[in-house]
Amino acid sequence: MPSVDGAKDDWNGIGFSVAGVELLSKMGDVIEILDPPPFTKVPGVKPWVVGIANVRGGLLPLVDLNGFVTGEPLTNRSSGRVMVVNHNGVLTGLIVEEVFGMRHFSLLEQTYELPEINNSLKPYVKQAFQKDNNYWPVFSMHALVEDERFLHASL
Repeated sequence: MPSVDGAKDDWNGIGFSVAGVELLSKMGDVIEILDPPPFTKVPGVKPWVVGIANVRGGLLPLVDLNGFVTGEPLTNRSSGRVMVVNHNGVLTGLIVEEVFGMRHFSLLEQTYELPEINNSLKPYVKQAFQKDNNYWPVFSMHALVEDERFLHASL
């Protein structure tokens, strides 16, 4: 078991992919990971808004994260995963290509020198972790849900 002193030097996240790029999100930013649930389409919204789903009696808006970020929808949404984020009490389900599960890093592996990534991802990535010659960009869910384009989902 790690010591209490060592625990503060760890960073835990969820690995996932968007637009073919492997990313991380801070563990506390994702509250649940689901298979894509049945949903109802919502008229008058941007194409990246997939619809709304009933998840355990609550309504969960579903967003194609690839479609929002790149303008190109996921080719097979049903094979993706849904990452549920809670921002100021508002739940949103983000459909991503794949979820890799938990990833653990030391804060010593944190870097602000970012690898080359898709320009459409850059507004949401401010840091990365480097481990074993691999870069893991950290995708900020807070930056996403506070983005004016994301907040204005209606046509």
